[in-house]
Amino acid sequence: MAINYKQCPKCGSKNTLKIFYGMPTREVFLKAEAGGIKLGGCSIIVGGPEYYCKDCESEWNKEQAVDAAYDKIKGLKASVGGYFEGYYNVDINLSTLQVSWSHLVGGEEDTIERKLRSTTAKKFIEELKLVNLLNWKAKYLEPDVLDGTQWSVEIIRDGRNIIKHGSNKFPNEWGTFCKIIRRITGKSFL
Repeated sequence: MAINYKQCPKCGSKNTLKIFYGMPTREVFLKAEAGGIKLGGCSIIVGGPEYYCKDCESEWNKEQAVDAAYDKIKGLKASVGGYFEGYYNVDINLSTLQVSWSHLVGGEEDTIERKLRSTTAKKFIEELKLVNLLNWKAKYLEPDVLDGTQWSVEIIRDGRNIIKHGSNKFPNEWGTFCKIIRRITGKSFL
């Protein structure tokens, strides 16, 4: 999992606490006094903050943590293919709004480059949230199949890049992800 809900989206600190709502028990009260949790009050606030940063005093919920994690994405490199169908490669740079697509099969390569609109780039990030890309497992492997289809996705971010890959096995959202790539490139992506 790439989304750390407990990491402060404002300052990046991991010196954070879970916020407890409702009437605290004695144990919860003692834990709060010891600095293990933060009391949020007796009223439960739907969509309210769930975490508190001890360093910058910021508060946030899981949805805000998801938004912050996807806002760090600066680009994406993806490839998919196999021996008989060839290989598709896509490089999407959200900083320069450039997209390149290529398909290599039988020694021949077809390529295109496009410029994105900023609204298209924002929609692309929203679509990546819908397929839950950051929470895909790192590896999807089907050990009993030789050759077949291999794929990889490298998520370019502020900080550390994230790589997901597979061989003959895919996340449940793979088909939707391929449609998103087709829309943004205007070309097939297996």
